[in-house]
Amino acid sequence: MISDSFLFRSDGGFIRLPIWGHIPLNTPLKKILSHPTFLRLKGIRQLSFSQQVYPGATHTRFEHSIGVYHLMKLILQRIHTNPLAESLQNDRFFFDDHSCRLLLSAALLHDIGHYPHAHVLEEQAPVFRGKPVFTRHESLVDRFLFETSDHFPSIADTLHDEWKVDPHEVAALIRGESGNTYKKLISGTLDPDKMDYLMRDAHHCNIPYGNIDIERLIESFVPDPERCRFAITEKGIAPLESLLFAKYMMMRNVYWHHTSRTFSVMLRRFLQDNIDTCMITPHTLTELFYSNSDDRVLYDLEHLLPSEKNPAGSLLERIQQRKIYKRAIIRTPYLNGAKKPIDWMMAYATDHERRKEQEIALCTMIAKRHNIDLCGHEILIDPPSLKDIFDYDDLRELCVFPTKQEHLQSPGNHQKNYISFDEFGESVFRSDFILAFERYTKKFRIVCREDLTPLVRQHEEEIIGMLEAKGPA
Repeated sequence: MISDSFLFRSDGGFIRLPIWGHIPLNTPLKKILSHPTFLRLKGIRQLSFSQQVYPGATHTRFEHSIGVYHLMKLILQRIHTNPLAESLQNDRFFFDDHSCRLLLSAALLHDIGHYPHAHVLEEQAPVFRGKPVFTRHESLVDRFLFETSDHFPSIADTLHDEWKVDPHEVAALIRGESGNTYKKLISGTLDPDKMDYLMRDAHHCNIPYGNIDIERLIESFVPDPERCRFAITEKGIAPLESLLFAKYMMMRNVYWHHTSRTFSVMLRRFLQDNIDTCMITPHTLTELFYSNSDDRVLYDLEHLLPSEKNPAGSLLERIQQRKIYKRAIIRTPYLNGAKKPIDWMMAYATDHERRKEQEIALCTMIAKRHNIDLCGHEILIDPPSLKDIFDYDDLRELCVFPTKQEHLQSPGNHQKNYISFDEFGESVFRSDFILAFERYTKKFRIVCREDLTPLVRQHEEEIIGMLEAKGPA
């Protein structure tokens, strides 16, 4: 049996958030919400540069983290009160008081390692001596969990004393370390992180693409002990489709919006140039970002660097003044429905040195052809993202647990009735169909200063030929 001593605990008071409304508080939760290390998430926007497109998108990792905690709590309460969900648990995969505390704390703290523009800098990170300068935010969990000050204990102390969980176990779950029984409940097709950010981001962008039938989806959750994850019953198929379609629409219209991506490309090139010219050390740069907020980090960076010897400074100035580079060339890496992308386009996402060399080469070519002065950063390459936006392998593993008589394979023997979502035959949103969404969304772009756009387009075929011929091996 699951103990409800923590899962249903409320010590009075609520916090009110957009989307989910009143969220009840308890003392252990309040101890973390008021901790300076957690409060720093109020300064880190959820959507980085998206506010340049959608001015309302100024919501933060702070409220998102509370939303994820709230959804995890609803999921665990549902598992606790559903007789079918209780019957499907076994000695390997179960939800007692300790596992509920562990999952709730990991949900609340899953983004504790985030820093300004983290996803921008992680995706195609600036490099120093061939290695990424910035660490993935999941790897910074220990730094922030165990951080202490003269006036506050660490969050790790609060987890140990108030939540009665091992902070090292919480950190391992957030990092998604292999062998962790519950890791797919924190990051996967059906994780509460995804459910919250899709609806929250759509709300703050004021667009209608993020609507998901969350309540019915959660009602359909049942444990899948063999795969250590949640499965769904038939009633969850339609809301799962709404989640998958919402993610596609949000990726296409918000997360990979060309304006947001162009700001990201400009920031990464600015940072790379300053690392290459030793204007700033990697350690100084990371400490500036890891300890700062979105609103301050670029301005602090500007005052840290000498402007008189910084040719790339115009990139930072343009970012701050919203003088964004324009799209000049757009190509798709998947031609005529091909299953594999064009290799050289995708490779520019990881070969940072060659990408910068080719950007300089393009500027040199345009400068000579049209007798103009360029410094080498006025034309930039925006390769497709390498991220798998739909958790393809995880979706292929997702199962449906049939409860309707027409779907039962062996009535009375529920443990053998898990059926692959792909094979269940009740949805067009199979994993291969989802892959078609992914291929359509990804683009290879050349962006440049606005006055250079017609010149770059004039030499489009020559530029594509240069990039293909000298693309990364």
